[in-house]
Amino acid sequence: MGDKKFSSFRSRGNSGSYNRFGGGNSNSGYTRSGGYTPRPRMQVFDPLEKEFPRNQAITVSEVRVVDALGENLGVMSTNDAIARAEANEMDLVMIAPQAKPPVCKIITWESFRYQHKKKEKEIRKHQKTVQVKEIKISPKIAGGDLDRKVEKIIETVTKGDQAKITIMRRWPVTEEAARKFKDVLLTKLDESCTIISIQEKGKNIFILVKSKK
Repeated sequence: MGDKKFSSFRSRGNSGSYNRFGGGNSNSGYTRSGGYTPRPRMQVFDPLEKEFPRNQAITVSEVRVVDALGENLGVMSTNDAIARAEANEMDLVMIAPQAKPPVCKIITWESFRYQHKKKEKEIRKHQKTVQVKEIKISPKIAGGDLDRKVEKIIETVTKGDQAKITIMRRWPVTEEAARKFKDVLLTKLDESCTIISIQEKGKNIFILVKSKK
C-alpha cells in the first residue's frame, strides 16, 4: 500500500546540478555540490541608450576605445572591447557613433548618465530664451515722451530680446499721419535695431525689431 501511495511522484534521479528556483540542470544559480555560478549582470534598458548604445546593443564589429580617463586604447573588435569593460566591471558606451570607426568609452553607465546630464544642464544654463516684449506707442506722442519710448525699445533689444512695437492709431490720427510717425520712429531706431517684420492690421501698425549686434 505504501508503494502505491508514492507511485505518482517521479524520482529526480542523478540529474547533476539543480536550481533552487525550479529544479533541473542550470548553468547558473546554486548547485547540488553547494557551489554558486554567478548569473550574467542584468542590464535594464535606459532611454538614453537610443542615442548612446552600450555593451551588446553596439552592433558594429570594430570600435575605437578610450578608457574612463580619456586615454586612447586604440581600435579593437567590439567583443574584445566589451570583454575589457566587463573585466573592469564597467560598461562599453558608444559616445561618437558618426566617427569611423565609432568611438566607445569604458565607463560605468551610472557615471556616463551623470556626466551627460551635467553637460546638458550647463548647455541649458548658457542658452538664452529670446522673449518678445510689446511696447505700445501712440502717434500723438512727441519730444521727450517719444525719446523715452525709443530708449526703452533699444534697451529691450540690447538685452537680446525682441521688441514688438504697436503703433495705435486712434481718432483723430489719420492713416497717413500714422505712417509718417512710423517712418520717424524707424529713423530713430535705425542705428540700433534691425527690422524683422512690419504689418498693418486694422487701425494698428505692428513692427518687430531685434538688435543689430
